[in-house]
Amino acid sequence: MEGCIMEVKNYMGSKDYLNVIKKRIKIIVLITIFATIITGISSFYVLKPIYEAQCTVIVGKDSTDKITASEVTMYEELTKTYSQIAKSRVVVENALGRLNLGVSWEEFMSNVDITPETGTQILDISYKSQTAEVAQQGANALSQAFVEESQKLLPSGSVKIMDKALTPEAPIKPNKKSNIVIAFILSLVFSLWLVFLIDYLDNTIKNEEDVERQLGLPTIGLIPKQNKMVNLIVEKQPKSPVTEAFKSMRTNLLFSMENRGINTLMVSSSSPKEGKTSVSTNIAFAIAKTGKKVLLVDCDLRKPSVHRYFNISNSEGLVDVILKERKAEEIVIKINDKLNVITAGIVNYNSSELLSSQKMKNFINDMEKEYDYVILDTPSIVAFADALTLVTEKVGVILVISCEHTKIEICKKSKQLLMNVNATLIGAVLNKVDKRVFVGYGYDHYSNSKEKKNKVTTKRKFKESHKGAAI
Repeated sequence: MEGCIMEVKNYMGSKDYLNVIKKRIKIIVLITIFATIITGISSFYVLKPIYEAQCTVIVGKDSTDKITASEVTMYEELTKTYSQIAKSRVVVENALGRLNLGVSWEEFMSNVDITPETGTQILDISYKSQTAEVAQQGANALSQAFVEESQKLLPSGSVKIMDKALTPEAPIKPNKKSNIVIAFILSLVFSLWLVFLIDYLDNTIKNEEDVERQLGLPTIGLIPKQNKMVNLIVEKQPKSPVTEAFKSMRTNLLFSMENRGINTLMVSSSSPKEGKTSVSTNIAFAIAKTGKKVLLVDCDLRKPSVHRYFNISNSEGLVDVILKERKAEEIVIKINDKLNVITAGIVNYNSSELLSSQKMKNFINDMEKEYDYVILDTPSIVAFADALTLVTEKVGVILVISCEHTKIEICKKSKQLLMNVNATLIGAVLNKVDKRVFVGYGYDHYSNSKEKKNKVTTKRKFKESHKGAAI
C-alpha cells in the first residue's frame, strides 16, 4: 500500500507540470485572452451602469440638546425599528407618489438599501438606478416619505434628514478594471485546470517515464517530430536534429544487440501509422554509416512501403525468394556500398504462412551469415499475427511508439503478445516527440545554427553601418 501511495505521489513532478503547460500553452493563452477580452467588452459596452445615491437620516434629539449615554443606546436600538418603518409599504407608496417611475413598490424596494450605522443614531438610505438623476431622486423621495410617515406613526420621536442625496458622478457597477483583472485570473486558473485535466484523461504514451512506468521497457531512442516528412532524413539531412536522434538511438541499439549476441532486428509497432518504416529505413542508414554491412528487408507483405521510401521498384522481392526460390542476390537492391534492400514484392499468398515458413527462417539464417546486421520491417503487432511469426531467440525486437498518439492499453497488449512468444524485446522507440523536449540536449543547435548565424551577421552589419550615425 505504501508503495502505491508513493507511486501516486511521484506521478508528476515539477518538470512534468512544466512540460504539460509548455505542451498546451496555446490553449492556456487562448482561453485567458478570450475570456479577458469578452469580459472587457461586456464591461465597457454591454453591461448597463448602476448609479447609487445615498441620503443620511438621524434618529433622536437635535444635536444642540444634551444626549446621555443611555439615550444613545436607546436610539441605537430605535434605528432598527425605524429601518423597518422605512421599508414599509406605506412609506414606499408615499415615495412613489413623488416620483414618476412607473414601477411597483416591490420593484422599487429591490433597489433600496437601508442600513443602520453601528453605534450611532444614523440610518443610511440609498437607491440604485441605471441613471444618476433617478438614483438621486429615489433616495431623496424615500427619505422624505420616511420622515413624514415616522412623525405620523411616532409623534414623540425625532427623525430628520442630515444629508440629502447628491447626483452620483460615477457608477458603482460595473467596476471595469476589477472585472478585467478577475476575469484574467479566473480564466488563467480555469485554463490551467483544464489542461491538467486533459493530460490526466489522456491515456497515451507521452514520454520516457510512461514507457518505463506503464510498459517496463527502456527507451532506446527519442525521435523528434518533423515539421515536414522527409524520407531517409539520415541520408538527406545529415546534420538535422532528427538525424542526431537516430545516431543516438544507433549507439543504444548496437550496444544492446551486441550484449545479447544478436544481429537481426525486427522493427514493429502496436498499430499502423506510428512510423515504424521511417525508423527502420533511417536506422538502417545510420548503422551502415558506421561501416557495417546492413540488409533491410520489407516483411510487411500486406502493406509494403520500404520501396516508396527508397523510390525503387517492388516488382520483385521477398515473396519471390520464398515462393519462387529465387536467390537473394538476384533480388537484392544495392543502395550504397554498405546498405542493401530487399522489398516485399507482389503478394498473392497468405502472408502469415509465408513469414512463418521454414524457407523464411532459412533465408534469415543465410542473410545473417552474409551481413553484419539484418533489419526486418514488419506489420503492426496487434492488427496481424505476421510479425509474431518472425520472432525467435536470435531476433531482437524494438517497438515503435508514436508519442501522444499510441494508447497505453494497446502498447501493453503488444508487449504481452511478444512476451507470449518469448521475444527478445530490446526496448521502445518513442517517435514523433515534440521538439521542445529536446531543448537543452543540443538537438536544436543544428536546425537553428544557420538561422542564428544569419541573425548575428545581420545585427553586426546593422551596427557597423550605423556606428557613426549618432556622432
